[in-house]
Amino acid sequence: MPKRSTLAASAQSAVSAATAATAGNGGRAITCRVAFAAALALVAGCAAEPAPPAAPQAASSTKASDNAHRIQSIVGDCMKEKGFKYVPWVPSVKAPETSSDRAYLGDYAAMKKERTEKGFTVFYRYAHPDQKEEVLWSSEDSPNNAIVQDLSPAQLAAYEKQLTACKSRAIKEVTGKVVKDDDDLHAQENATIDKVLDRELNGDPKLVELAAEMGVCLKGKGYSVADTRPSTLHTWGWRMFEDKIKALAKNDDKPEDEKMAKHGQYIMPVISVADGKRHFGQEVKVALDDLACGKAFYAAYSPRNAEIQQRVALEFGGGNY
Repeated sequence: MPKRSTLAASAQSAVSAATAATAGNGGRAITCRVAFAAALALVAGCAAEPAPPAAPQAASSTKASDNAHRIQSIVGDCMKEKGFKYVPWVPSVKAPETSSDRAYLGDYAAMKKERTEKGFTVFYRYAHPDQKEEVLWSSEDSPNNAIVQDLSPAQLAAYEKQLTACKSRAIKEVTGKVVKDDDDLHAQENATIDKVLDRELNGDPKLVELAAEMGVCLKGKGYSVADTRPSTLHTWGWRMFEDKIKALAKNDDKPEDEKMAKHGQYIMPVISVADGKRHFGQEVKVALDDLACGKAFYAAYSPRNAEIQQRVALEFGGGNY
């Protein structure tokens, strides 16, 4: 039977909630491109990046890992009770701090290096197809991957239905959250992140002032920036090029997946290296202009954004595998 989908957590991206994925239909792998953000949370159906936390966050990171292990233990017991084989599993992610981590936290030198090399990381993979993407963990690493490979379609449907019920039970027991399934968990987590960002960062006078200054600078460079709220300005450049990818995906000859589209996901389009390099060159220029205008803004915004991402991830269990 065809190999089942693979979910991979990547360290190579530029925003807190990426919504691009390759289809998992027909055995094709799912790869979520995400930013260096919350500790092992799943956001928008993708794995939000396990960020090496700043020193004050070390305790939260440990608690997130503890909660994830508790959830997995409950899931394992629940599946066993229902007659299914399941091995509790939490990815072991012990990556040393990198330049990408520092860039995520607003370090200017690290951000400049990252953006010079990868822009917003949207077209990077197309311009440099020979470069292997940094993957922190993949669902293929899970011992449960081998279990589902041997199931018939009917058995798999029953297994996944029970797994969803067991996960919901475990999450409620550990966090008190009532979720129907993974999609509902991601939706609730994202909504909570948006609310907290809006309340704590968009309402901060200093960040609002820095964002307004950045917006003026960008407009002076010829960019159209309609919304200068801190949480929106933070990702405006990435969204610009992500929209280009989405447009290319919508116009290629691959069939659209309705469920993916519902969650803002899509099948990655086929783009030639030449076209990829052309788009990527434009992306790098915008990314560096954005950084030049936002040096002070990112230094103030990014650490607080990272803390909020991690805090909300912990609120929702610290990880979902």
